[in-house]
Amino acid sequence: MINRVERLSSWESQPKREDMDSTLAAPHGRPVRRRNLFAQVVEELGIRIVRGDLGPEDAFPKEADLEREFGVSRSVIREAVKTLAAKGLLESKTRTGIRALPPVRWNLLDAEVLSWRYSAMPRLQFYRELFQIREMIEPEAAGLAAQRGSPAEIAEIDTAFQGMVEASQANASGVEADLRFHRGILAAAGNPLLLQMGNLISVGLNISHRFSRESFVMFLPRHRDVLEAIKQGEAKEARTAMLRLLTGTFDYMKDHIRDD
Repeated sequence: MINRVERLSSWESQPKREDMDSTLAAPHGRPVRRRNLFAQVVEELGIRIVRGDLGPEDAFPKEADLEREFGVSRSVIREAVKTLAAKGLLESKTRTGIRALPPVRWNLLDAEVLSWRYSAMPRLQFYRELFQIREMIEPEAAGLAAQRGSPAEIAEIDTAFQGMVEASQANASGVEADLRFHRGILAAAGNPLLLQMGNLISVGLNISHRFSRESFVMFLPRHRDVLEAIKQGEAKEARTAMLRLLTGTFDYMKDHIRDD
């Protein structure tokens, strides 16, 4: 049987720190990310929709116009539209054609959609929204991990924490170990639906580490409190410790996040 921790490998495509702050260039003078043309078309159209430049009431650009703008074939444009439709940003119908969909239809747990929203929103507003969801989900996940976590899953959380400690001692980036810690808790909770929270956590941690390396070291003791409660099988204490970690992190970071 595949261990729940092993299934987390599917999250490796989550946005990295440099991805969240880079934007694709178009004819507007923004810097071009060196990616293949298909990915560029998907990202540029996705950002336009998320930013509100293309709304549900707006006429979607004609294929021929997009071909000329991006210098790609019609098949690339059509594949890009299919990709955005799968993310809930576009809808294509025979009679009405292509149109952008309202935010309520977007797949906001999709790593790319999250990244586009980050590029289009005020940083603190985006961060606050992330933490509101994290505070609803992660404390309960920690409680479930204390109740259900297998020895191997709890050992994974412990190993991740030790990686965080080593990174802090070496004055190195601990974002990967930090993310591994939180992913490990979601996996140990024993509910596959919780694994979808991985993208939200990844983006939130990348923002935290980008704006303040100090917060990583400062909140190591609270990570330890979460770990110890899970090890002891104390669900209530694990929930409380995780909530303290998240609220403390947000209260600290809200004074450090700025719009560039």
